[in-house]
Amino acid sequence: MSTVSLKKWGNSVGIRIPSTLLKDAHLEPGEVMEITVNEDGAILLTPSKRKQEGWMEKFNAIADAEQEGEIIDLSNQFDEDDWTW
Repeated sequence: MSTVSLKKWGNSVGIRIPSTLLKDAHLEPGEVMEITVNEDGAILLTPSKRKQEGWMEKFNAIADAEQEGEIIDLSNQFDEDDWTW
């Protein structure tokens, strides 16, 4: 556990996060964080990038999955008469 002081920064207040905590949390300067306050008044910082972790693997799994069923014909009269292919 570390203790930090709130410091005035323009019209806002900031804290400096010790490098040991950044290392333990696998964070780097410049990362975008989401900040929330829970019911107990605790301030929670969550890296926003973590929501997207694994999305590429999931996308690739869907793309590689075998497609089942028939392809539905979605053509319409406009496609047949007016559209130039």
